[in-house]
Amino acid sequence: MTGSARRTLVLAGLVTAAAIGSVALAAAPLRAGPSWGVVAILCVLPLLLAVVAGYSVRARRASTAVLVWAANVAGLAAAVDLGLLVTLLLFGRFPVGAQVDLVNAALVGILLVGTAAGPLGRRAARTARALVAGVRRSPDELLAAFGDRSAEGTPAAELMRQLAEALRRDLQVSAVRLWWAEDEAAGELDRQVVVPANARPGPSHLDGADLDVLARAGVAGNGWLRAWLPALMPTSALALVPQLRIAPAVHAGRVLGLVQVERPVDAGAFSAAEDRALGEVARRLGIVLRNRALDAALQSTLADLRRSNAALQASRTRLVTTADAERRRIERDLHDGAQQHLVALAVGLKLLRDSAGPAAADTELIDELDAGVREAIGALRDLAHGIYPPLLRDAGLAEALRAAGKRTALDVTVATGDLGELSEPVQAAVYFCCVEALQNAAKHAPDSTVAIDVEIDRSRTPGMLRFSVADDGPGFETAAGSTGHGLQNMADRVGALGGDLEIRSAPGRGTAVVGTVPLDAQVRR
Repeated sequence: MTGSARRTLVLAGLVTAAAIGSVALAAAPLRAGPSWGVVAILCVLPLLLAVVAGYSVRARRASTAVLVWAANVAGLAAAVDLGLLVTLLLFGRFPVGAQVDLVNAALVGILLVGTAAGPLGRRAARTARALVAGVRRSPDELLAAFGDRSAEGTPAAELMRQLAEALRRDLQVSAVRLWWAEDEAAGELDRQVVVPANARPGPSHLDGADLDVLARAGVAGNGWLRAWLPALMPTSALALVPQLRIAPAVHAGRVLGLVQVERPVDAGAFSAAEDRALGEVARRLGIVLRNRALDAALQSTLADLRRSNAALQASRTRLVTTADAERRRIERDLHDGAQQHLVALAVGLKLLRDSAGPAAADTELIDELDAGVREAIGALRDLAHGIYPPLLRDAGLAEALRAAGKRTALDVTVATGDLGELSEPVQAAVYFCCVEALQNAAKHAPDSTVAIDVEIDRSRTPGMLRFSVADDGPGFETAAGSTGHGLQNMADRVGALGGDLEIRSAPGRGTAVVGTVPLDAQVRR
């Protein structure tokens, strides 16, 4: 197959080269056209391109179309040769002097006219059809645009009706009927379109047995229908039965649709060319119907994926929101409960020591108890801040991150731009991700320097909050490393807001945790 496609491409190159050479030979007696050196280059160029294109899979697949294009070029060259011959006859002699410039201008004009004649003729034909019949597209044009117009939301029945009207006009038939399946898996066809509307409707349904018969048929007429599928024959007297043609739309051995046309018995018989045209329309219709079914299945799958993704994100959001709410409750309970009790106990110990006097024997014990209570208060305060720091709620993300950096033994720098007033979910997600990254750095790179950067990218709509926690520690191989619960929690936090998290690291190059959170309406000014 590959060798045949390459030979086709080389043949197309030869045809193109011959067309160029013929024009040069026809122009030579008139002393027109480019020099022979330029002609040689123009003749060799398509051959070289054809040889090079033979190594391209895409070009080999289009080899037949390329050969057809080369044939069109050859036809254009023949028209130009004829035009040059007519020019020579009009002169009555070989041109001399200023007449050579006139011949060159005529050559350019002939090339332009020959090139534009095909597209202009097709456009004029479409315009004439529109004026006469009110239809702007042929069956081939409608099928070519079927997929695009289906994607635009045009109902399939309307598109098929336009196809039936085009077939009725182009084949000059009295009626067209189209069957196809709304559900390909059902294994049956329903009559969907009848043009004109007052024509004999015919059967409304074709079942699996009918489709098995149609799968083995090509373009068939009255005799075949009478023997194999009489349900599609009219019930009138035999002498009045119109001329019928059917063409099943088959793809991969499955009948996806059926085209039936009829012509009065006293009209001209269907020609072989009309039968071939009807068969080609049915073949292309099968491809279109199959693509339409695949597109519908794809859209359904994408809709399911979108619903699943939305449900997953909603679930992650609920989990993170619930966890943060529980963190705030525990922080309040510790602050308002245990911490207040310890503070009251410390006050009581101070009053006891003051009332006992400096000479009391138990002063040293009271001082030890007071120191222990104050240490417990500090530890409890640190614990409450780690659960959900009030500073995050009261002073904002930047101050909370600076306070978290001061609580660690690492050398931490915090840089934030103008963050505006962030919503609580965004602040909590970024804060706890940065704190988790700080804890990982303290564990795996205790002697490192850590830089925390937070900024808002307002060049996009919606804005995007970006944060990074980078250390200059030993790093690790991310391909072989385990994500662990901490990193998974970080990913869940930003994922619940529709964000992304990335770990960048390499041995000897430190580690960076980089995250983005889309703000949507989360930034309030």
